[in-house]
Amino acid sequence: LYPAGTSGKSSPACEPAGGTRRHGSLLGLGRLPPGAPSLVATMRAAPRFLPGFARDWPAVASTAGLPPHEAMRWLAGELAAGAGDLVLDAEVGCSYLDAELVPVSVPALAAYLSEPRAAVEAPGPYLAQADLFAERPGLRERLLPPSLTDRTPRPYRTVAWLGGATSSPLHHDPYAGLLVQQIGRKRCALLPPDSPSTQSLPRHSLLQGNSSPVDPFAPRRDTERYPDYPAAAVLEHVLSEGDALLIPRRWWHAVRTDDSTFASFSLTLWWDGASADAEAERFVRGVLESKERRDEGARTVGAERNG
Repeated sequence: LYPAGTSGKSSPACEPAGGTRRHGSLLGLGRLPPGAPSLVATMRAAPRFLPGFARDWPAVASTAGLPPHEAMRWLAGELAAGAGDLVLDAEVGCSYLDAELVPVSVPALAAYLSEPRAAVEAPGPYLAQADLFAERPGLRERLLPPSLTDRTPRPYRTVAWLGGATSSPLHHDPYAGLLVQQIGRKRCALLPPDSPSTQSLPRHSLLQGNSSPVDPFAPRRDTERYPDYPAAAVLEHVLSEGDALLIPRRWWHAVRTDDSTFASFSLTLWWDGASADAEAERFVRGVLESKERRDEGARTVGAERNG
């Protein structure tokens, strides 16, 4: 797993979330918490849940119905064929706020995640926001559908997330992001950027002012740990294979592997600049309209054959 001459240092088990969860939603993520509709009405952009968005993407279609560890075997094969001996830095720790970076063989990491021992060696290495397609352009043909090749507005960057018991702490990005789940399941918690709860969020440090030590999956516990942080109506959802979540710029969000799985592979498409939210929405709309046309064409052909 680790290149010769390096060693992976095990990290202590991460603190379980615990606490009381508050479930809510924006645009399809279940029921909205009290007061949220008026807040959403004032926002320029809001998260959008897209069930089955990527059901035709290679990793999702090729591993449909397989448990995550078996799906990782398929991914390991694709990475070995398309990435060769690619080595990238992976995080080892509970999150990037306390992790060390260790060089890891990308195909070997996927192979490791196909083994039962990966489930008990958490947190393990986490390949986070990895530029797989910049490092190995040939992987685009193996992991992205052909329909995305000429799709506009094109994302400025597409990154990968690969690991076991992975966790990204509460933070916000300067980009609009489309998180697309490929293998396994992930829990996502979101908070709007202009709510009283997020205005008073404690920051991790001056250098990481876009990150917070608050755990949105355990609001009751962290209200006690951080008295200035009011209990927030956290918007939470679980992404299964093929689902996607559109996250607007500067929306606070935290992501972690769901308890029902120990391995996860995700891709994020990012749009940058002042028009990032609008461009991401146009991209998603174009993909959905193209899918609808293909599905309608298939239904028409089926009807003609049956007729």
